[in-house]
Amino acid sequence: MEVFKNFEMNLDKKHVLEVLEAYLPSSGEDRDVIYDRLIDKLCDNIEPIGFFKLIEKPKEYDFESFKECRGIAPCLITLGSRITDRIDSLFSENKFVDAVMLDVMASTLLFEYNSQMYEYIFNYFYDLGFGITCRVAPGDGEIPIEYQADIIDRLNIDKRHSIYTVKGYAVHPPKSLTYVHGVDERLEKVKRRHSCKVCPNINCKIRAVKERAKGIF
Repeated sequence: MEVFKNFEMNLDKKHVLEVLEAYLPSSGEDRDVIYDRLIDKLCDNIEPIGFFKLIEKPKEYDFESFKECRGIAPCLITLGSRITDRIDSLFSENKFVDAVMLDVMASTLLFEYNSQMYEYIFNYFYDLGFGITCRVAPGDGEIPIEYQADIIDRLNIDKRHSIYTVKGYAVHPPKSLTYVHGVDERLEKVKRRHSCKVCPNINCKIRAVKERAKGIF
């Protein structure tokens, strides 16, 4: 299994504030000030790490996206559990706007880190002579949500990271993503990023918020 930790902090403040406004319309508070106050809390309470490995494609993964692939790469990225604990703490302190904003900041950062990890994974397999498909995530329409547990099992992540699924196949820690790339030497070696515009999961909350916020995705 491969481990990726070389993430660079890169958070689009304007986009975060647009997404927050879509979630929670402003009631007059200075959200720029709140964001600036929370950015250190975000950095202090995340432990980002990513995992992936190449395996022969099991028959359970013979989905359309992987038809031309002999291998797959199960992947997981997480910010760790402390950031969710901090968000919950803000809610318990009745700091509702702070809590929701920190939640949006963490979710936005998770997807940014996912993009950074994609660059690493693409180059890793490119150097081995393989192309990869775009990211396909459980619950996005093609892979059932219950495959989250299977991805975690196949990665066999060290128990000290405390990554597992809970009721409803949600992943713990909550600020985590599981997904799969198809891998094959016959695939064209070009970058294929996940696009909300073509994703079949029309009920995805992230997609809905981005559309309302008119964000770039």
